[in-house]
This record gives sequence, C-alpha cells and structure tokens, in this order.
Amino acid sequence: MNNFKERDPNNIIELDFSKFSKNDLNRVEALGVKQKLLYRWFRFERVTEPGLDQLVFYSGARGRVPYAAYRVDRHRNGLYALVNHRTGETITKSRTLNSALNKLPDDFYYST
Repeated sequence: MNNFKERDPNNIIELDFSKFSKNDLNRVEALGVKQKLLYRWFRFERVTEPGLDQLVFYSGARGRVPYAAYRVDRHRNGLYALVNHRTGETITKSRTLNSALNKLPDDFYYST
C-alpha cells in the first residue's frame, strides 16, 4: 500500500496568471488615446519577470510640470496593484485592470 507522503508531487503544476491579456493591452492603448485628447504625452513600458508582469505609465504636459509615473503590477494570482512608481506606495489592489486604472490620481490626467 502506498503512503501519501511517499508519493512524488512532480505532477503538480502551479498556475501563473501574471501575464497581461490582449484585452488589458487594448485598454492601455485606449488610455493613451484619452491622454492624447487631453493634449498630454503618454508612454508605457512593459517589464516581465517570472510571476510578475508590470506596466509602467508615464504622462505629462509639454511644460515645466514634472511628469506623472504610475505602475500596474499583475501578480501570479491574477490580482492587479496600482502603484505610484516614484514612491512605491500601493494605491489600490483589484481584480480587473479597469478598476485599477479608474483609481489613477488626477495628476496623471491634468497638470496642476
């Protein structure tokens, strides 16, 4: 009789939901169009690591006001976290990219 502890757990596969989907990337492109309509420049970078996928957003006006920098992390469990890229402060955690992007502060859209 085989004991459960003696079995080799090599057949267990850990799921990794950290990759952004195509719909997520389409949503980011729509955010860029919105920034263009607000007469702001917009740029984003994607950083991929095992178990973590990140999108770093930069937005600014063509003036003396410093640009805004925020990051969206997608973790292994599929949760999104919106983070201030300069300070590392987590603004919100959510299950969808839309709800995370809805929490972007006003300085991302407007210069004060």
